[in-house]
Amino acid sequence: MAGFKLFSLPKPRGFNYTPRYYNEQKEEMKEREIRIKKELGIKDENEVFVSSIRGQFQRARTRKVSQNKKSSIRFLMILFILLLIAYYVFYR
Repeated sequence: MAGFKLFSLPKPRGFNYTPRYYNEQKEEMKEREIRIKKELGIKDENEVFVSSIRGQFQRARTRKVSQNKKSSIRFLMILFILLLIAYYVFYR
């Protein structure tokens, strides 16, 4: 009966989590500087250009949301115009 404990719960396992600070503006500025240096032909042997995949996904997502808003507004306008036409045809 030594291994059977009815009312005591096991303690939760701990873990080591160290949060990292992410500065999006600083990363975008570094990316722009590297891109401008490439365009001007200034070569810096120490730095390597790495594109920001995260930024590309965010821009695509916001573009998709704005397109969805535009299409829904367009649909509502067409529906309203069709309802006006139907009103004039059937009630006049």
